[in-house]
Amino acid sequence: MELAAARKEGFVSKQSSANSKKQPTKKILSVIGVMTTFGRKKNRDAIRKAWMPTGASIKNLADQKGIIVRFVIGRSANRGDSLDKEIERENSQTNDFIILDDQVEAVEENAKKTKSFFIYAVDNWNAEFYAKVNDDVYVNLDAFGGVLTSHLDKPRVYIGCMKSGEVFSEPTHKWYEPDWWKFGDGKSYFQHASGEVYVISKALAQFISINRFILRTYAHDDVSTGSWFIGLDVMHLDENKFCCSSWSTGSICAAV
Repeated sequence: MELAAARKEGFVSKQSSANSKKQPTKKILSVIGVMTTFGRKKNRDAIRKAWMPTGASIKNLADQKGIIVRFVIGRSANRGDSLDKEIERENSQTNDFIILDDQVEAVEENAKKTKSFFIYAVDNWNAEFYAKVNDDVYVNLDAFGGVLTSHLDKPRVYIGCMKSGEVFSEPTHKWYEPDWWKFGDGKSYFQHASGEVYVISKALAQFISINRFILRTYAHDDVSTGSWFIGLDVMHLDENKFCCSSWSTGSICAAV
């Protein structure tokens, strides 16, 4: 979608429009944020060896395929402690992190962290798509790029392995949902993309950025992201190739 059209639809503010003029004009297909946390360096190193370029290859991936990949992490609750310093040292060697300065890194903050990533990414890169990936997922970047290219004609699209699931109201349960009562007597979540990997188009990322202060987050990032698009004119695309745990033919990802 062209920016003027996005603004007409109410997805882009005048401020965002002005800021976008400062962004590079070179087209980027996708910005991929790999959600990681403290103590997961082994996972990050495994991803670097398997599918995420390092060194000069990071720039080559962006230049040649229009794909930018970064690990995403917040700050320690005890800002500036050894956890923060460890990430800063790692990033000084790899230069492949987005460090969200205003986001506390904690399990209960994962949904807010995902929202912060989309805001940061759309404010810093003018991409067609923005993707969230977990740090225990391997991605075939060629296949991933191919799938996204086939959906460039869809201005407001939300792509993933769509699912539903039970809403747990017991505080002691691992997947407890504090707002369980909002989902009715059936206690079932609406259809949303599974959290291993999902993609939103530029207009949706802009919508999140503009409405950051009023978008509610739930216990889980995938449910939260799905909730933001329920009342919007958005195409929900159930893409089997994004079902990372199914090992289906042609899958672009694998959860390990």
